[in-house]
Amino acid sequence: MKISTKSILLISAVTSSFFLIYTSYKGIILYFVSQALEDTFVGGSTSDISMFLWFAISGILTILTFMFLFFLKIKDLKSQKIIVIGLTVFWSAISIFLMLINFSNFWISLLTLSVGVLSFLAIKNLKKTIIAELNKKGLTDKEIYLLQKLAGISKK
Repeated sequence: MKISTKSILLISAVTSSFFLIYTSYKGIILYFVSQALEDTFVGGSTSDISMFLWFAISGILTILTFMFLFFLKIKDLKSQKIIVIGLTVFWSAISIFLMLINFSNFWISLLTLSVGVLSFLAIKNLKKTIIAELNKKGLTDKEIYLLQKLAGISKK
């Protein structure tokens, strides 16, 4: 299965956008519930902290989504490799965390785990691309000279 770095970054952006929409929805619903409770004669209040947390998480996810889209502009293969390794660790850690906290959200855990697996496959493809680029370029004169010095071969 051949997965490019750009496709895994787009998949990550879409996945984090899905979570962004969900957390924004939860925050907005909580806001309207708190407004409705204040307007009734029953009284009571909802926690402003929980509303703040939902909006803070959606803000973090907004930044994360824009970071994934910004990473699309990076052309250096080694930098892409570091980013994709980070994505693999990130999505795998989120998946494990979700499974440990609440296994009833199995589909959400499966979604994050599948993005982590796709990121891992993208790393394998990227390593092959980097090796192919290095083989295509060959060694520079300076690298040949240093290797000859290291091997004890003097150029005459």
